[in-house]
Order: sequence, then C-alpha cells, then structure tokens
Amino acid sequence: MARPIGSKNYGWDKAELERMYITEGLSSIQIAKVLGVTGTAVRQAMEKFGLKRRTLSQALSGEKHYAWQGGKTKTSTGYIEVYMPEHHRANKRKRVYEHILIWEEANGRRLRKDEVIHHLNGIKTDNSPLNLLALRNEKHRRWIPALQKRIRDLENELKNCCQSVMNFDTLERRR
Repeated sequence: MARPIGSKNYGWDKAELERMYITEGLSSIQIAKVLGVTGTAVRQAMEKFGLKRRTLSQALSGEKHYAWQGGKTKTSTGYIEVYMPEHHRANKRKRVYEHILIWEEANGRRLRKDEVIHHLNGIKTDNSPLNLLALRNEKHRRWIPALQKRIRDLENELKNCCQSVMNFDTLERRR
C-alpha cells in the first residue's frame, strides 16, 4: 500500500482508481493530487490492481493534445471532419464528416449506408442544413454528371454574354 503524504497507509479502492483513471481519464499525477498521495504511490497501486497504464500517445490524444482545436479538421479533399469516436459513421481515425452530423440532426434520423450527402451549392465546407441533400448512391452517381453538364452550359453562356458586352463596348468606343 502507498503512503499518503504525512499520514498512515492509504486505503486504496480499485473501483475508485479505475473510475478516476479509466472513466474520467485523469493522469496518475492528477489522481495523486486529488487523493493527497504521490504519483509513484498511484502508479504502484495501479500495478497492484493490474490496471494497465496508458501509452504517452493515448494519454495525449484528443482534447488533451497540445494542438487540439475542438476536434475539427479539414481533409485533403476539402471536407470538414469532426472527432466523434462513438458515431456509427466514424472512420478508423474516429472522425465523421461534419455534413453527415448536421444533416442527421436536422432530419432527425441516421443516414443509411446506401446514402450520401450532396452539397447543393458545391461548396464542401458550407454545411448549413438547407445546403445538404441526402441521396441514394445510385441517384447521386446519375445526378452529378447532369449537374456538371448544366454548370458547363451556364459557364459557356456567361462567356458568350461577356463577349457580347465586350463587343458592344468596343463598338460604342469607335463611335
């Protein structure tokens, strides 16, 4: 048994130690401060009870990491991911696309496995509920080429309008 600072043997409770270390995620030093004992005493008690210690990377992950920014990151593909390990759509890194979370909350149901979320305005970081549409995979695959063709048509129309305006402007200057 470990000795608390300045008193007799400390009566260790395995359940309490597990709650503090595993459930609450406190470090052995933090537990020592709460209980008024040394960090070494806590580590010895954990060893006695067979409690496996966290690795340094586990201890400094998530909210405890020095570079933690609320669990949000932008992926290389331009989408926003949120750290949410318990979510049914969480990937290996325990992250979920933010647009899925927002759509599910706005619509009051889980996204099915055969559904994807489409950003109506094409901006991957615009996750406002009105910009998000759930589509079945097969419908999404058919819809995207049609939207891309419409965008190309509109871009060509805009280009023609700009050329017409420039031609008219040139004619007006000559007069």
